[in-house]
Amino acid sequence: MYTIAKNAQIVLALLKQHNIRHIVISPGATNIPIVQGVQSDPFFTCYSVVDERSAMYFAIGLYLELGVPIATSCTSAQATRNYIPGLTEAFYKHVPILAITASKHPRFTYQEYMQAPNQISLPVDTVKQTFALPYVSNQHDELHCMRLVNEAILELSHRVPGPVQLNVPMLDSEIKKISVSKLPQVRTIKRYMEWEEWDVSLKDKKIMIVIGEHRPFTEKQTAALEIFTQTHNAFVYVNHLSNYHGQYAVSANLFLASMSSNVFIQNYKPDILITIGGQTGDYPLYGKLSAGSQFDFEHWRVSEDGKVVDTYDKLTKIFECPFDLFFSRLGGKDTVQHSYYDQWKELEMSISIPEDLPFSNAYLAQQLHNEIPKNSFLNFAILNSLRVWSFFSLDSSITCYSNVAAFGIDGCMSVLLGQSVSTDRLCFMVIGDLSFFYDMNSLGIRHLKNNIRILLVNNGCGVEFKLSEIEGTDANPYIAAVGHYNNAKGWTEANGFKYLSARNKHEFIQLKDKFINESDQSIVFEIFTTAEDESKVLKSIIANNKQEDGPKALLRKVIGEKGIDILKSILKK
Repeated sequence: MYTIAKNAQIVLALLKQHNIRHIVISPGATNIPIVQGVQSDPFFTCYSVVDERSAMYFAIGLYLELGVPIATSCTSAQATRNYIPGLTEAFYKHVPILAITASKHPRFTYQEYMQAPNQISLPVDTVKQTFALPYVSNQHDELHCMRLVNEAILELSHRVPGPVQLNVPMLDSEIKKISVSKLPQVRTIKRYMEWEEWDVSLKDKKIMIVIGEHRPFTEKQTAALEIFTQTHNAFVYVNHLSNYHGQYAVSANLFLASMSSNVFIQNYKPDILITIGGQTGDYPLYGKLSAGSQFDFEHWRVSEDGKVVDTYDKLTKIFECPFDLFFSRLGGKDTVQHSYYDQWKELEMSISIPEDLPFSNAYLAQQLHNEIPKNSFLNFAILNSLRVWSFFSLDSSITCYSNVAAFGIDGCMSVLLGQSVSTDRLCFMVIGDLSFFYDMNSLGIRHLKNNIRILLVNNGCGVEFKLSEIEGTDANPYIAAVGHYNNAKGWTEANGFKYLSARNKHEFIQLKDKFINESDQSIVFEIFTTAEDESKVLKSIIANNKQEDGPKALLRKVIGEKGIDILKSILKK
């Protein structure tokens, strides 16, 4: 039988799945959930050592003979402190010992509660890293706990072996409740180093490769990815920040925004998700990939940092190597059928944008996406600018960026300006009013040239915070910060920029060529829209591309939109 404590269950399950069999146990009460689990499970070999100081040295001796990671378990209070001498030896000896320390619930720390000192304050030269598990009270805690235990165990042997602390908080009321007959199914994460054998197979798998923000690809990187996609049933999901334009690239952000999670899981999910690059800044993508069960598909992360980054709660494998090496190593020789790519490409080709959009950021993207000069830089401020421009294609020679790594409104313009001084290419920016005025001082930087083109969309507020109204709350005064800035004319002209403005489609059309062409001055083109139009246009675009499931979707597929309209008119009679 096992404990009812979820975090301890996860620890026990992953010890088994990572094949950590040997555990040195010191007596106590708070660690009963761990000890009861291992002593009653024939998988484990247990050793009882009363003195924690001796227990840690005993564990070192086991490792020196057996050559495998060793676990230890101690109770709360002073027990963890007594591990310090042995852990120091293990640290400098590079011995992989998983020190599983039990503690009281975090709310009791520093509260003069019995046996509740801070147990995650070990000296820096005793463990490679400390992992403090949460007390599991909901699904988010459970996923967090699962990732941390995997990460702690992987860290034991990552590059240079060494000891790791895993602290497990317990409630006194649960410590002695041992009534669970079976450990839960817990997702195991493995790490593969460049020099190791990789026991992986992609045969007959549907593979989705997601590229986050990335600088333009080198020829070597492109070639490796091209060969891989040619020889697997794979496609590459991209947005503007990916800066990848290969043969099997698909931009389907709009359809993911319009698609229910059920439709994605039933019809479009991969067997294997492979991620490279940084953040995507793609909320619809995140929503679909993180939906459903954590066992719906596998996520393989390819990154030279080798970190455990479980973005979509599906991570199973980490490949710590350059991604061109990964794709070269797993690339095949024979071209295969690309049914999965064809399925996604069909989505991309069927994108439909209403022609008569309201005057808005999306309208600007619709008018300009094919007219931005080739070989330009194009930077997007986060959220709405990045979102709506993702619905429209750009020439493959245009390089795109956005501050999606930390995802704040500050500094978006400063990044563009930094790029602009080191190139003669035209440097475009699409930015909202709050972000622009937040960063307005940057327009005074003395190094600036005449190659800057800033499209300032002034809707009078942080429109992102009004796209979905909060029931019973007026978002205008503080959440969306309505009414802070009137216009940018004075400040931009004072800093030597040419200022253009438009309040309707007619004024915009008359001025847009001046904005995109060469000029003896850098330009700020301020567009005045409304939050209502911004909200309306986003809803209309998504509704126009909605992917439905169930009988209604089947009927629409058979008789089409006109047939649906005819059927509705008949039913009304």
